[in-house]
Amino acid sequence: MIRIESDHWRLWCNPDKGVQWLAAEVQRRQQWHAVVPDCRETVPEESLVNGLPAGQSADAPLPAASFHMLPYSNRIRDGRFRFEQETIQLQDGAKHAIHGALRNLPWRVLSSDSGSVRCAISSSDHPTLNWPWAFDAQITHAIDGDTLSSTLSMTNRDTRNMPAGFGWHPYFVRHVDGATPILTLPVKAVFPDENGDCLPDGPATELPSALDFRSPRALHPDQRIDCCLAGLEGSCVIDWREAGIRLDMTASEICRYLILYNPDMPHFAVEPVTNANDAFNLASQGIESGMQVIGPGESLEATMVLKLETD
Repeated sequence: MIRIESDHWRLWCNPDKGVQWLAAEVQRRQQWHAVVPDCRETVPEESLVNGLPAGQSADAPLPAASFHMLPYSNRIRDGRFRFEQETIQLQDGAKHAIHGALRNLPWRVLSSDSGSVRCAISSSDHPTLNWPWAFDAQITHAIDGDTLSSTLSMTNRDTRNMPAGFGWHPYFVRHVDGATPILTLPVKAVFPDENGDCLPDGPATELPSALDFRSPRALHPDQRIDCCLAGLEGSCVIDWREAGIRLDMTASEICRYLILYNPDMPHFAVEPVTNANDAFNLASQGIESGMQVIGPGESLEATMVLKLETD
């Protein structure tokens, strides 16, 4: 486990398992507050909330506070899609091939200091990797003052074009110092999901009022949400207003999609991604979904930033 920090942030991550975030805290008025679930194996007593790690449920503990989804984001229906006249069948088709292929694998640490960690992985080092193209990837987590950033990049090392996409899956704690979150999400549309399986049934459509967080709005714990939103443009805001803690989330322009997940748990997720759920199958139907195509030797890169503001 590696810890990086500043006077405003401290982050714990695990290169041995996908460089996943295990915990992150922010400082306000000389006190540290967890803003993502605490997934460390050993949690200091002063970090417990009512006897439990912040944002965690005793019945269904999270193994990671945030993980990347790469070389595709979220789900692929039945783990199957067509690309350039070829049918691709991934493993885990019964579960719709979810959350990419790298999040549980060990990554090599290229550099690490008090404020950043940079790691890399090559598909050639993992012959059973659930992806038929050869590629390399890097991830950098960095803290600079009041800003925490994460940069993902991947390079096609194959001799053929590769479909691609990626994103981040950060969870946030529902309560910070007793305050509940108010969200602002600058999106324009939502993908229909008639079957409730988190797989779009067609192109994105107008936001219903229940999912319209374009103006600041409380995220109620009893509102079940798991949807893919489109047209992300600008800063998402996660504001525990009564606690005086606010996070402004921005992502590179290529990240035009956002997953909002609000389960019956002491945490929720706001996930900036480059592609919609099941993007490769949507693209084959002529539906705009954010699928990227990387040629041999070409790369794709994006950054997510969380900027802390306190009163």
